[in-house]
Amino acid sequence: MLGVSTRGIERAVSRGQLKVVYSDSKHGKKAWFAPSDLENYRQQQQARGPVGFMTGGGGQTIGTVIPVVDMQPRPVSEAARRVAVKTVPIIERLALTLVEAAQLSGLPRKFLVQSVRSGALKSVKIGRTVFIKRCDLNQFVQNL
Repeated sequence: MLGVSTRGIERAVSRGQLKVVYSDSKHGKKAWFAPSDLENYRQQQQARGPVGFMTGGGGQTIGTVIPVVDMQPRPVSEAARRVAVKTVPIIERLALTLVEAAQLSGLPRKFLVQSVRSGALKSVKIGRTVFIKRCDLNQFVQNL
């Protein structure tokens, strides 16, 4: 009816633009507004006009050519280069998570988890993450 979100209504209430009366219902509190207050608020919203990037009135029309600015990437500082995370490709990793071991071996993750729990596949737990050494995974797959 007003063309605004629930959050917009909450803001209007907190600003005092809308008066609200709350009453209990079987689903919690229900908000009631006077019809005259809602109509006044709707008229205020319509009088405001659109809000956004193109509020200048003479916005761009379809087909307008807009010049593009060439931007050079920011030079990365030496400190930022040292901090940058260097990821090792999965094919070169010495220790693998269960997901990575499943991807590399082609075996289902659930099967690998069961094998780790039964002791058939050696693993190391660091924190909450289970790691499998690459050589142990290779040996496990060879023995299947």
